[in-house]
Amino acid sequence: MNPFVLIIKLFIYSSLLFAEPLNWKFPTDHGIHPNYDTEWYYITGHLVDTNQQLHGFQVTFFRHKLTKIPDNTSLWNSPHLYTAHFAFTNGNEQTFKHYETMGRESYKIATGVSGNMGIHINNWSLSMKGDTIFIDITTADGQFKLELESAKPIVFHGKNGYSQKSASTDHYSYYYSFTRLKGSGSYQVSDNRLIFSEASAWMDREIFNQLLDNNQIGWDWFAIQLDDGSDIMAFRVRSKTTGDYFSGTHIQPNGDTTPLNKKDFQLTVLDTWESPTSGAKYPIKWKIEVPQFQYSLVVTARFNFQELKNTIPFPFYYWEGQSIVSGSHNGRAYMELVGY
Repeated sequence: MNPFVLIIKLFIYSSLLFAEPLNWKFPTDHGIHPNYDTEWYYITGHLVDTNQQLHGFQVTFFRHKLTKIPDNTSLWNSPHLYTAHFAFTNGNEQTFKHYETMGRESYKIATGVSGNMGIHINNWSLSMKGDTIFIDITTADGQFKLELESAKPIVFHGKNGYSQKSASTDHYSYYYSFTRLKGSGSYQVSDNRLIFSEASAWMDREIFNQLLDNNQIGWDWFAIQLDDGSDIMAFRVRSKTTGDYFSGTHIQPNGDTTPLNKKDFQLTVLDTWESPTSGAKYPIKWKIEVPQFQYSLVVTARFNFQELKNTIPFPFYYWEGQSIVSGSHNGRAYMELVGY
């Protein structure tokens, strides 16, 4: 089993708590939900600098619930572990770099607030004030900053955000997205400063106790922004024995949504790339067909080498990167490929 999938399962099964179903209320539900085992803020997107060069980024913050040790008064006996990833695809230099951090609430190394979006680990932060989302990431190489506002209403995947991940109703997340975040920002690396005059980003928010069953080994996920203003979220959760599970959402330019299930779209692998680092073979070119919207799309990794090697909380690999959409419609996308 891929360690990234194992991590999700370990945290899920470490402390299965009863949690009340979510009745969405914003901005409160942008904040953390301590009664759930795991949640994440997943932001990916496309950046155009002042020289009209295209770049890509991923920023992810995770909260994992821990089981506290009884009668232990140590400040390190914290109920939550926070981890985060940051990756940047430099389109001009054709490079891909990624970073990670982690921390507990001990000594205020990491915090998450429950009243609005607000989470930080060391000198990485994600927050929301009014309608604006702020990202501020400082690594050993430089500082990455974005300010984003949504051009569309919140999208709920599944029925009111109840997004199944298998045929069993026990495996699901509460899942919503901002599929068209617009804004600007910068990335200062040594003496080189990139100014982003245009940003088009996508934020996924998932909150859950039991995401996968024991037979599920990974997933393929797509966040597609078409040039006509439409968006598509689609995923396949792969299983060793019970059959793959498909789900998605189509979002029109005005924000109206249509749920998609297995019969509504087809995913076909067109090409793969074998990582020289991990040996994993990733499907980095796909055909995605959605007949009811007359889509026959080809989603192709912009650069094959957008593989992340993470060491927190232990080593694992997965692929996530900027992609280009062609075929019946043009656009940009992010793909996440886990469990290969």
